[in-house]
Amino acid sequence: MLLTSCGSSEPADPGSDLPSRLLPGDSVPQGFTVVPQSVGELIAANRSTLESASTVGFVPAECKPTADAKFNPQLTEDNTVLLVAQSETGTFSELLTTVRRDVDADRRDTSGPCASVTATPSTGSLAGIPIVNTSVELPALRGDDIVVSYLVRTDSVKRPAGANPRSRTALLANVLVKRPGGQVVTIQMGVSGTEVEVTPEVAAGAVPGAPLTQPPLDEAAFTDLVKAAVERAAAE
Repeated sequence: MLLTSCGSSEPADPGSDLPSRLLPGDSVPQGFTVVPQSVGELIAANRSTLESASTVGFVPAECKPTADAKFNPQLTEDNTVLLVAQSETGTFSELLTTVRRDVDADRRDTSGPCASVTATPSTGSLAGIPIVNTSVELPALRGDDIVVSYLVRTDSVKRPAGANPRSRTALLANVLVKRPGGQVVTIQMGVSGTEVEVTPEVAAGAVPGAPLTQPPLDEAAFTDLVKAAVERAAAE
């Protein structure tokens, strides 16, 4: 964290007060408990994920995710803060950073012709197992301090040969917020359910396009958390 003395004429580092803008640990959703995870651990996990992504085939091919490849390598312990909490039913996280994310790329990669994408790894324990990701855009947030927002629900279903499907549902928000002074920060908030096995009967009887599982928070509660995060980030 960078600090400036009271008499300094230098502008304050826009990342210096990020920790105070993050959701307090005692305010995480009911049933969740904060777990230790450093930004350094996140950076290492992101690097591994990006390396693995290079061995994954996507259909349609033009729907290969692009935003993470540009965003994740720019995150550092100086420009990013992170909170992670877990419950018996899933994981909640909030990331706040001065790195500007390409939210339009997130929208392109998960909407329109890319609303349903099949990803098939070619290496590792999931090699050859198709993972169908179906995304539905949620109502965007609007406000004087919001540059752009994209909220999405994604249902991921693994379909291993000779076994029941396994499903997981997640809610994710990427929001660019204008801070006092004009700086723009990125809020990335997500909640993901645990992966569960789905019987063939449930999978066969599902309404087309409807999720097979539910996230740990409903969409209204999640949206309220994102709105509160925007208010914290934009406050004087």
